[in-house]
Amino acid sequence: MTCNETLPSLPGGVGGLSDRLAALSGRIAECGDILANYRYTLAFVRRNNIVISRTLHRQTRKAMCNIKRLHTLDCLRLKIILMEQGYGKENA
Repeated sequence: MTCNETLPSLPGGVGGLSDRLAALSGRIAECGDILANYRYTLAFVRRNNIVISRTLHRQTRKAMCNIKRLHTLDCLRLKIILMEQGYGKENA
């Protein structure tokens, strides 16, 4: 799910499901922002020929693996919740 897509409205309004969807979409957006900042920073470093140590590069990549994993898992959880509610089954 991309940032430009909106979640479908769910029947029943506010409730436990809506809270779960809001929490997941918030985490997805937050992880996406972190990943975008990471990519922007690396591009800036490359463009400006800034040298960073191997240790710093490894530590940064290692930290980003966890963020990428969380982002992917949250997107998967969101899709599962939506499919359980009957959204998107035609594409499955």
